[in-house]
Amino acid sequence: MEIRPVGAADRSWVRGVVSEAFASPRIVSRGVLHVADDLPGFLGEEAGKPLGLLLYHMGAGECEVVVLLSLQERKSVATTLLAEVEQAAQEAECRRLWLVTTNDNLPAIAFYSRRGWRQVAIHRGAVAEARRLKPEIPEFGANGVPKEDEVEFELTIGDLTPNHGRQPTAFGRG
Repeated sequence: MEIRPVGAADRSWVRGVVSEAFASPRIVSRGVLHVADDLPGFLGEEAGKPLGLLLYHMGAGECEVVVLLSLQERKSVATTLLAEVEQAAQEAECRRLWLVTTNDNLPAIAFYSRRGWRQVAIHRGAVAEARRLKPEIPEFGANGVPKEDEVEFELTIGDLTPNHGRQPTAFGRG
């Protein structure tokens, strides 16, 4: 698998794949509305076929992972994309990486935990607030669990070591 920065020619595809996964190209995290095709990111591909996408927002010594999508399971796509953004954050001298997912996204919660990301907060009721910016957020996740809370994870730069001390594992959509 090759990893490369998302380019201008990829923007239409980014908009489509994020819309399919998140009901629109708009993503809300901690009260901030992001538009997917405006964000920098990395694309994982094999023989020119997209396998995954990571979009991020960098600023003030921090890097937020806004979107992480793996389009094929059991290929370490998400793990490889995370390693790429971790490297970019280190090079930008960020102090921490962080992200939010929703309480219903149990596979993502397990995925980040297995990779050494620390759950640092549960923002109770935050999804109701996010729906004010993005009304298309569904009430329930695919597993029938109500979407109510944002679960915040972080990885501090001091935690980053070669290979991150973590083993690649299978992961679907995050």
